[in-house]
Amino acid sequence: MITKLLVANRGEIARRIMRSAHAMGIDCVAVCSDPDAGAPHVHEADEVVRLAGSTPAETYLRADALVAAALSSGADAVHPGYGFLSEDAGFARACAAAGLTFVGPPPEVIEAMGSKLAAKATMAGAGVPVLPTVRVPAGTGEAEETEVNPDVGSLEGGPIERRLVEGNLVEAAGELGWPVLVKASAGGGGRGMRVVEGPDDLADAVESAAREAAAAFGDGTVFLEPYIPRPRHIEVQVLGDSHGTVVHLFERECSIQRRHQKIVEECPSAGVTPALRTEMCATAVTAARAIGYVGAGTVEFLLLPNGTFAFLEVNTRLQVEHPVTELVTGLDLVRLQLLVAEGQPLPPEALDPARQGHAIEVRLYAEDPTRSWQPSAGRLHRFSVPTGPGVRVDSGVEDGSEVSPFYDPMLAKVIAHGPTRDDAARTLAGALDRAQIHGVTTNRDLLVRILRHPEFLSGDIDTGFLLRHDPAVLGAPKATPEIEQLHALAAALAAQAERRRQAPVLRGLPSGWRNNPSELQTCSYTGHSDQIDIGYRFDRSGRCATVAINGTLRGDVEVATCDADAVVLSLGGVVRRYMVERAGTAAWVDGPDGSSDLTEVPRFAVGGSPLAAGALVAPLPGTVAKVAVAVGDLVRAGDTLIAIEAMKMEHEVKATTGGTVSEVHVEAGEQVQAGRLLVVVAPDEAGQ
Repeated sequence: MITKLLVANRGEIARRIMRSAHAMGIDCVAVCSDPDAGAPHVHEADEVVRLAGSTPAETYLRADALVAAALSSGADAVHPGYGFLSEDAGFARACAAAGLTFVGPPPEVIEAMGSKLAAKATMAGAGVPVLPTVRVPAGTGEAEETEVNPDVGSLEGGPIERRLVEGNLVEAAGELGWPVLVKASAGGGGRGMRVVEGPDDLADAVESAAREAAAAFGDGTVFLEPYIPRPRHIEVQVLGDSHGTVVHLFERECSIQRRHQKIVEECPSAGVTPALRTEMCATAVTAARAIGYVGAGTVEFLLLPNGTFAFLEVNTRLQVEHPVTELVTGLDLVRLQLLVAEGQPLPPEALDPARQGHAIEVRLYAEDPTRSWQPSAGRLHRFSVPTGPGVRVDSGVEDGSEVSPFYDPMLAKVIAHGPTRDDAARTLAGALDRAQIHGVTTNRDLLVRILRHPEFLSGDIDTGFLLRHDPAVLGAPKATPEIEQLHALAAALAAQAERRRQAPVLRGLPSGWRNNPSELQTCSYTGHSDQIDIGYRFDRSGRCATVAINGTLRGDVEVATCDADAVVLSLGGVVRRYMVERAGTAAWVDGPDGSSDLTEVPRFAVGGSPLAAGALVAPLPGTVAKVAVAVGDLVRAGDTLIAIEAMKMEHEVKATTGGTVSEVHVEAGEQVQAGRLLVVVAPDEAGQ
């Protein structure tokens, strides 16, 4: 029996594991880095062990520190969650050597599946269909080999000819057929993956993918396989116990992705027929049995447009998207993991589960889809997603949480369960629409539009969804520029109400009263659109009698009520209530017509030196992964100059104009803060 469990992870998955463990009467020990000292998972644990440092390498990726934390706290088991060391065979062995129960499959299984290359070879040997593969040896431009399963059809429906390619990498890629996909052999989550359209881009893509993979997983091995346009990403949840039983818990669809990372997941898949479900699930069980799988895991497949499917990988851990399986089957997968880790057989309810209804999950990220998915770090002043019947929120944050640049930008998973797919999508979109998220930019509006998109609702989806539909359009704020003007008015009136409340000597005077009450009081805000100038005047009764926006009197806008945290406006006879939160010059407004993140413009200009033309600054805090240019280099607009690794992804800083590099202010490996000057390009006459 497990009595005390160390959770070797952070954020929402740490909280999720503790919830099930506590329900089973198991005490929980949290670990935390310095930035996570005040995180929710720390508060919810029974005991906490601090890991000195900020970066993953200093903290959550240190097997020795995690084992020491378990032993010092008296824990008898370790749950790795997902990410970090969850698929590290060395960590599993270190736990066993220390007498700790590792909640996961045996180290040998993790090791066998930890390399996608080795996993594909094992699966091919077990008769599981795989895609052709070209291995890229480290530090060379040569191809090692191609493995092809002739049972997997091409896009045209014909067989792929078995062949072995050796020699030049470009030639090998050409044998696969352009475009090709560069993939990291270790890890997952879309990291270390690049689509390459032609020979000219292959070398840079291999280098970039290997660098990102090495930073994320400690292994820069990459390989090539055909890039399949418009496949569906289908995975099967499997469970095995130490008594030889292996079962499946149906499939999940994870086709809506950004940067090859899932953002919308559901169970069951709208694209899987009953016959195909039977075949894919049986194949997944075959794959799990072939490697002696024990615990909860996932067998992932690509479903090709011609109806065939091919093995992708086995994730030897709990998946981010496991809640959709839980809601449809009624099973607690973490509880089942813990029972199996104790050596118990799978309980009867797991042996023949039934599906009920449909569940959809979205990943709520602190990132901006309109700016190439740029992550957003900072303080969450408010985090509230309305829950109710059929809605579940697994979050790693709460009001006041700090979103750190050192870790993945996922804030929470929001999941809805309903009788049908349409019901689940409608419920989930509504919950997200009413959420209040203040302090960081998120992908919330993108997720809402995906869930309400006709193509998604039809079920005709694939991994190219966000290639066909511009994320900058889908992710644009719901609040239009016209609506944002009303939000700025609400923010200004709420600020005035707060000033009046905090100034006792003015309480006997109407709100907004100054020396000359006939003049408009003015202020300005910036938001997603242009600067918004607000004017207002209160009469002697305290009623806001006059409103102006951008210099135009708005007789069509009536202020019904005005408080420090809520303003009610009437526009054309339609009354809307706006909730307002303020912190310094920042203001957040939520209403039925969307949400706005606003900043009040200082009344008096603050001195500062403008950046030189062609100067590029760091868009976010992180580590300089690559400096691609030197002083004197000629560059074109769009060329990558600097690569910054932050929030577990690599972000490219590109030239905005053509010219000559005149200054380089950073070097590889250097830590930079947002706004740090990186490089200056002296523009040429054409600016190309």
